[in-house]
Amino acid sequence: MAAQTQLTFANETIAHGPGEKVPKRIRTIVVDDSPTFLQVTCELLELDPLIDLVARAGKGGEAIETVLKLQPDLVLMDVHMPYLDGLTLAWFFARRFPVARIVLMSMDNTPELQQACEESGAFDFVHKENFRQEFGTVLQRICTDS
Repeated sequence: MAAQTQLTFANETIAHGPGEKVPKRIRTIVVDDSPTFLQVTCELLELDPLIDLVARAGKGGEAIETVLKLQPDLVLMDVHMPYLDGLTLAWFFARRFPVARIVLMSMDNTPELQQACEESGAFDFVHKENFRQEFGTVLQRICTDS
């Protein structure tokens, strides 16, 4: 009997053969106006077998165009960007693409900023200084919450 392949979406599993299940890779877009942080973050994410880095953007306008076109599972985005900030974009994306998880990042880590991120509709917040430690926990929540 030939092996069956079944594809499903929305962060479910993909069955490659009888009894074999592999977690679906999370289609991710990273948005940050700092070229250095954008590069380092993308390099880290490309090492994660659960992440499928589909695009990156350096500005809010690019983020809108990219998210509208690719409709990712996860948008990892800087809060403080010129012209279109991450809070405004998170509010827009959370209403336009409720299936996508929006995770905001910042060097600031005040209770007021975390409250604003929650009110924007973001799924979570990651302090950039602790990105490696905090993002793993967020990724686990994304996988179990879907």
